[in-house]
Amino acid sequence: MLKNKWISLSITMLVVLLLGLFSNSSTARSLGQRATDMLYSDTRQKNPNIIIVTIDEKAENEYGDPTSWSRARAAELVETLNQPDTKPAVIAFDINYVSERDAEGDAAFVKAAEEGGNVVIASRLIFQQTTELDETGEYSRDPLHVSAFEYPFAALKEVSDYGFSDRVSDKDDYVRHALLSATVDGETMYSFSYQAYLNYMEFLGKEPYVPRVDEANLYGIRYIDRPNSYTRVSWAEVVNGEVDLRYFKDCVVLVGAYMPGMQDQYSVPISKGDVMHGVEIHANIIDSMCRGYSYEMVKPAFVTVFNIVICFLYLLLLRKTNLGIGIGGALVLIGGYMYAAEELYQKGWYVYPIGFAVCIVLMLAGHIVGKYVGEWLSKRRIMKEFKKYVAPQVLEQMNKSGELSIKLGGESRDIAVLFVDIRGFTTLSEALSPEQVVEMLNEYLALTTEAIFANGGTLDKFIGDATMAVFNAPVDLPDYEARAVQAALDIVHGAEKVNVKIKEKIGREVAFGVGVNCGKAVVGNIGCETRMDYTAIGDTVNTAARLEGKALGGQVVISENLRQRLHGRIITEPLGEMALKGKAEPLAVHSVLGFVQETEMKNEEKTGEQNRPEEAIATEEKTE
Repeated sequence: MLKNKWISLSITMLVVLLLGLFSNSSTARSLGQRATDMLYSDTRQKNPNIIIVTIDEKAENEYGDPTSWSRARAAELVETLNQPDTKPAVIAFDINYVSERDAEGDAAFVKAAEEGGNVVIASRLIFQQTTELDETGEYSRDPLHVSAFEYPFAALKEVSDYGFSDRVSDKDDYVRHALLSATVDGETMYSFSYQAYLNYMEFLGKEPYVPRVDEANLYGIRYIDRPNSYTRVSWAEVVNGEVDLRYFKDCVVLVGAYMPGMQDQYSVPISKGDVMHGVEIHANIIDSMCRGYSYEMVKPAFVTVFNIVICFLYLLLLRKTNLGIGIGGALVLIGGYMYAAEELYQKGWYVYPIGFAVCIVLMLAGHIVGKYVGEWLSKRRIMKEFKKYVAPQVLEQMNKSGELSIKLGGESRDIAVLFVDIRGFTTLSEALSPEQVVEMLNEYLALTTEAIFANGGTLDKFIGDATMAVFNAPVDLPDYEARAVQAALDIVHGAEKVNVKIKEKIGREVAFGVGVNCGKAVVGNIGCETRMDYTAIGDTVNTAARLEGKALGGQVVISENLRQRLHGRIITEPLGEMALKGKAEPLAVHSVLGFVQETEMKNEEKTGEQNRPEEAIATEEKTE
């Protein structure tokens, strides 16, 4: 047993360990990422000092295809915004001006940027090539290993600030993290949004917020609002004077594409299925930096160890308590974990809570399934055991009532006990071959078993040529005293048919003596863990055995106590007082002739057939 417990404990610990490891694994994170997004997607009032100037359909209709615009358009926009009384704090173009296009337009843009002193241009990173081919058959690039910078064209680079606008997407193509900076050959470049934020903080005279980053220099983006939330104004409306320019004073103006065809849309965790334009992602980042909002992943090893400990404690709870407390504990743990995760997120730490919740649910489900499967298997085993000595109808009743159990210990019950054996078996067996003895016993035992089961009794055991049965155990049995007596009579009466078979096979006849008693006895599984026997013990049982010893062949002997309980229902013949082994005083015993109702029915049938009323009268007198 000790070895089995250690095996069970080892398996349990292994399961808990695997669940804990799974709870914070990449698989669990990917499965629960969208649910985690929903948990952390809390919106806030956006910063009114962040405005987006859009390259939209209106601007396209006004100026033509944006990809062919002269840089003079950008110069015109900067000059329009940078009026003395309306000048923004920052004008950040989420547009790559890598190469020169036309000298006049480029020069105009450079002049406007230099005079304004508030322009930030988006640049790009060049990532290292990998040894893996992408879908196009070309070598892909590692998104976290930068090999070079791609700057704005030289003249514009000299008069403006710049930062890379490259975005980092997770495996599901959602933008949840941003690269703070990149360093190549000792030169560091910040991201486009963070550089715009730094310029804004410089304008305000405030110390900038520096987000915590991981080993890859990534930080988590805490989105402020959903797509299409920030104030937007068309490029054409600004240049054409259709909006009040004072609206832009001291603000951060982001300029970027806002048309689906320009392929600058991304999935973000706060979007609820809608895509967000790239320039809006920059707006969210700048807004969150102004609030000191970002997040860093809690160390996976710490989360994994914590989850394993909690899972193990929950397992102990499941093993020690009932199912209701187990379910309540699961709800408390999951709810508490979610609340703690949300609180950590507000403080800038990111935990994947869904994997933990899934593990707790799996543990609870496994416990429930295991419990019911275990009970089902236990019931099958118990039914298999009880089937050997309990009547089928009693077994079915036990199964329905949920009283099936095999455990050491007993209970005091009022029962009827029946003993029956073959008269002169020892002498008879000496005259027969072993095969004939077994054949005779099989016929006899089949008779006694059938009679006991037919009357709802429990076959306690076979003791050589003797059979012991109890009634009213292990479950309550209505009218069990009468059922025990009826079983005894069925055995005696059934001996005639059995004798016919036995005489044909071995040329001998047998006679049965039966003793029945009732009263209190201890009933239950008696023995040890490795060997137990369902039986009854006590004076009531001993007396029944002694009564059987006094019975002649074909006779049912009962105690005075049992006769009194069935008074008026059975016909008995007193045998006087007999000294029984183990009893200090002699006991009155009786021989059972039959049941009153059965006797009356037989007499009525006999009277009806032979039309002899005087015999009926004689029978009644005899009955009295």
